[in-house]
Amino acid sequence: MGQAMVEIIEPDCTGCDLCITHCPFEALLPLTECAPHRKKRAVVVLNADCVGCLSCIGSCPTGALREVTLPPVAAASPLLNERDGDPEVVPVPRWSTDGVGWA
Repeated sequence: MGQAMVEIIEPDCTGCDLCITHCPFEALLPLTECAPHRKKRAVVVLNADCVGCLSCIGSCPTGALREVTLPPVAAASPLLNERDGDPEVVPVPRWSTDGVGWA
């Protein structure tokens, strides 16, 4: 079995944030800004934090999360997009007394 990562199919993501609490590595976070054509902020995968455990996939009610298998010898993630730095995301308090916890 090879290494895997998670990809979000953005048009299918409703911004429900259910996947965020299912990621033990905090690799899924909502964007800071809401796109004009959306009602809620989209969630993005922080590729540097995703270890491919796939814990989040079953939590998505719309099937917007999918597994992407990495080649056995990969110098970089096939999911990396050409962009300037990481997207601006909102930190989600998880472990404090008022945090969302972990499902």
